[in-house]
Amino acid sequence: MKKLLLCSILTLGSMVSFAQDDCTTPLVATVGTNTAPAISGVYEGGCYALTATDAAGPMNGLWYTYTPASDGELTISSNLPANVAPNSIDTMIEVMTGDCGALVCVANNDDVSTTNYLSQLSFPVAAGVTYYIEWTNYWDAAGFDFTLAFTPVSCLKVYNIYGNSNVTTTSVTLNWNPSLSNPLNYQLEYGPVGFTQGTGTTITSTTAAATISGLNPSTNYDYYLRSNCGTSQSVWTTVNQFTTAKVLPYTSNFDSGTSLIGWTIESNGPGGQGLNSTGTAGQAATPGYWLFGSSTTGANNNWLFSPAVSLQSGEQVTVSFYTRSSTSPRTLRVTVGSDNDSAMQTTQLAALNITAGTVWNLNTIPVYTAPAAGTYYFGFNDNSAATATAVNMRLDTFNFATNLSTNDVLSSEFGVYPNPVKNVINFNSSVNALVSTIELTDLNGRTVKTVNVNATEGQISVSDLATGMYMMRITTDQGVAVKKIVKQ
Repeated sequence: MKKLLLCSILTLGSMVSFAQDDCTTPLVATVGTNTAPAISGVYEGGCYALTATDAAGPMNGLWYTYTPASDGELTISSNLPANVAPNSIDTMIEVMTGDCGALVCVANNDDVSTTNYLSQLSFPVAAGVTYYIEWTNYWDAAGFDFTLAFTPVSCLKVYNIYGNSNVTTTSVTLNWNPSLSNPLNYQLEYGPVGFTQGTGTTITSTTAAATISGLNPSTNYDYYLRSNCGTSQSVWTTVNQFTTAKVLPYTSNFDSGTSLIGWTIESNGPGGQGLNSTGTAGQAATPGYWLFGSSTTGANNNWLFSPAVSLQSGEQVTVSFYTRSSTSPRTLRVTVGSDNDSAMQTTQLAALNITAGTVWNLNTIPVYTAPAAGTYYFGFNDNSAATATAVNMRLDTFNFATNLSTNDVLSSEFGVYPNPVKNVINFNSSVNALVSTIELTDLNGRTVKTVNVNATEGQISVSDLATGMYMMRITTDQGVAVKKIVKQ
């Protein structure tokens, strides 16, 4: 199946050139329109590592190079009127640096969209570096036109934000590839989803990572990033998003952008995967569902990972979701581990045989008991064998239930000390919960003391209370926590 990578379209003037047949004898691509012949040269993988054959025969490549005179942005596009119906060219491109035989991937693209099989991509380039441009015949060997455009940029933005790490209920580390401009630092602005840029919180980092703390649990955030080169700054990136670890229960139906925040993928096989967001083919006649696509040339091994989930020691989790397969059975593994990486998905919870049909079926996975408090990720692995024809497996409406109530979980995040207490008791929480009021009740259920707080931590006096046991009810913006205290 095709994968979706969107880039901007740029159409320029026209020049004609013909590439050579291997990496060692490419032609120089020119700014403007380049006319490429049929693809029949030697293929060398740098991004896709393609080994399958297409309908016309073995894998082949078509080679160009481009060497910019200054830092800037390069845009390559085959998304041109000359290449669309009735020609219907289906292109695939890889851009690499290094030496022939040991090329390193810089950028790649297969399709403009799920219905437009032409290619386009934009990426940063450094002065004096030679970039190898390889078009492949994986889908189509016919000749085509492509445009190349170069824009000089003195302070290049960040082009690849590659994921979050160290996710907890109150903190996250954001990671990105360094700007080619070697900036003095990076400026990052974040805030709740939908916040107006310029009104958020701004931090700086001298490395290609930043840790943000003091966040709220189970909360989605937007953020923007730019390079600061001292005398100039890059443009801001488009909006990016992250979420703090989910405190269960948690549900995602894939029907809105926010329901996808925190979900990640890993692609290891020839089959594709992606979100369907049109029509009414979802589980509840809604548009959104996740699609694993099969390959006719090899087994599948692609992963979808849940957002980070915060679990307490001994907390029991029940995962349920809906599935269906288009024309033949598929195999789906459900796992759990300490990271959104297949190598860290160490516990298999179920191996499901997804039968073919038009009806969505509910799957309930055996209960998982967390062995220790921490952050966990649940994995959904398309582990299907190759098929004679393409097959789609669909997943929708995920629900993560817990044996603990929200208040039970919140109570476990609160600390009260000293306990037993004589005069003053302190309180705080690991999830930065904003406390509005604290009520103390005796064992007969009578409220003996009420204090207005409006803080995330603090202390209250209990010197006026009689000796005995009390229930401390802490009302916060994230729920109610209850702690038992002893007054000496």
